[in-house]
Amino acid sequence: MKMREGELYEDWCKRVQMYEHGWAMQRIAEGEPVDQVMEQMSKRIMQKLMHPIYSDIKNSVGNTYNSEQAKADYAEKYLKNRAPVADHVEGQIFDKPA
Repeated sequence: MKMREGELYEDWCKRVQMYEHGWAMQRIAEGEPVDQVMEQMSKRIMQKLMHPIYSDIKNSVGNTYNSEQAKADYAEKYLKNRAPVADHVEGQIFDKPA
């Protein structure tokens, strides 16, 4: 359910609530369990009400993260300065007498 041009968020929320209430009443009339319908209705309302907020947040923050540059920086700072890791262990402690 999209917001109408020039519609206030509060007015749109009221329309969402009325629509979902009607949806729930239809499901209950069809014989679905009331508790299950109410759970679905609450999830649907919350998803619809939060969607424009999440969209605005996502669109307001520019994504400047460069994953390839981050990998290169990590390799330069940490991986190149690290001693190689042994792939096996040798020594007196682990050698058992025959």
